[in-house]
Amino acid sequence: MVHSRNPHHGRYNFPELLQALPELGQFIRPNPAGDQTIDFADPAAVKALNRALLKQHYGVAHWDIPAGYLCPPIPGRADYLHHAADLLAADNQGEIPRGRAVHVLDVGTGANCIYPILGTRSYGWRFVGSEVDPVAVRAARHMVAANPVLTGHIDVRQQSDAAAIFAGIVK
Repeated sequence: MVHSRNPHHGRYNFPELLQALPELGQFIRPNPAGDQTIDFADPAAVKALNRALLKQHYGVAHWDIPAGYLCPPIPGRADYLHHAADLLAADNQGEIPRGRAVHVLDVGTGANCIYPILGTRSYGWRFVGSEVDPVAVRAARHMVAANPVLTGHIDVRQQSDAAAIFAGIVK
C-alpha cells in the first residue's frame, strides 16, 4: 500500500508525464489490457520514466545516471521517505519536521542521489550524501548543481575509505 502522502498512487498518468518529458513517448506501449505502460525491463525506459516523474512531481529538470548504475523506482523510494518522516513526527508532537533545520545523512547515496532529492523536494530537508564511488559522486554532484531547487540543500561528499563510514563526512 502506497503511503498517503506519496504522489505516486495508482497507475502512471502518461499524458501528464509526456507533458513533463516528451521523450518518454518513445518508450510507451500498450500492455495486454490496452493500457499505457513501459517495458520495465528496459533500462532506458525506466530512466526516462524516472526523469519524467522527478520533473513532474518534484521540479527536478535534470536527472541522469551513468550506464550500469542503480536506477531506483521513484514511488517506492518516496514511500520509504514518507515513512521516515512519520518516524520523525512521532518524536515531534505528531508534526513532521520540515525545512532546512532537519539534517539527514544518506550513507551510500549513489549516482542517483534519490533520497536527498526526494527529501529536499518533499520536506525541505538538508542532506549530506556520502559515497565511496568517485563516478557516482561526480554524477550526484552534477545533478545537484544542474538543479537550482537542490542547490544549497544537498552536499555530496566523497568517502575515500569504505571502512570509515563517518570519518570526514560528518562535520
